[in-house]
Amino acid sequence: MGFLLVVGICLVVYFALGIFYWQQGAKQKELEEQIQQTSAVVSKPLPSDEKLRAELDDVNRSLAPITLPDALALIVDIARANGIDVDLAAGKFNIPSPGASEKRQIGENTYQVLPIRGIRVVGDPDSVRAFLADLDEGLTLKTMVLKNLNIAQTELVIKPEEQKRREEFRLVSWAVVEMMADNGLTEIPAPLDYAGGVATGDMGSTGETGFPDYSTAVTDKGYTGEGTPIPGYVLYEHDRIVADDTTRFERVSYIPLPTTEYYYTVEMDGTVRQFDGANVTLAKEYPSIEHTVALDVEIYTKPQGNE
Repeated sequence: MGFLLVVGICLVVYFALGIFYWQQGAKQKELEEQIQQTSAVVSKPLPSDEKLRAELDDVNRSLAPITLPDALALIVDIARANGIDVDLAAGKFNIPSPGASEKRQIGENTYQVLPIRGIRVVGDPDSVRAFLADLDEGLTLKTMVLKNLNIAQTELVIKPEEQKRREEFRLVSWAVVEMMADNGLTEIPAPLDYAGGVATGDMGSTGETGFPDYSTAVTDKGYTGEGTPIPGYVLYEHDRIVADDTTRFERVSYIPLPTTEYYYTVEMDGTVRQFDGANVTLAKEYPSIEHTVALDVEIYTKPQGNE
């Protein structure tokens, strides 16, 4: 009996030690994983003193006091850089008199805040979006905050004096779409594009110019007859090759006049651009639509003498 008792005690001790070592093995594995994770973090190089100092200097520069004239000039520069016409005579950019600066407590820090309210911007959609993105993302000035963007005032601007120009723009654009569809084109073979540097108001073909394509050979258009159709794909008095009989052609006008008041280029996909002159580098380009947006901004700086 005594022998069996000793054997029982030994078995209990053995199993207890087994459970203990099994638990210790799991904890050891968990501890090793934690050490590996910590080592991965510790092994990453710390930023140098120079980098930390540069980042701190950048923050301090962003929070440096700014005068009202400098703040207004900065906003004008941002607008100009993003394609907004800031000329006073154009009436497309306006900044009302700013309000007085004020101190504002945010957490444990005190800032000087310069509010500039009621900024009005008019421009093509891409330019307006780029201007707003610059302000919203702090691309030019990190401490400038875009406030109260009035989306409700975003609208299509069509001034009475621009109505005629816009109607011609629309007429030419739709004529290009109709011409491409009528001739089975998904792309214009030799477009008078913006990269060529020359716009035209000649909607027919004189052999030297024509819109949108005056140079594509009649054989490339599919003509197999012995006549002399006009080359190219033009909008006025265009010689269209008859699809069912490529030995024939017929004259079609997609626009009622041979010339336009304004000048145009077209991309291969049929996108039309309108200008006030033939030299696209020097000419003014007219956007197809314009947006009007009202917004407020706030500029945050450190009050003088406040570290």
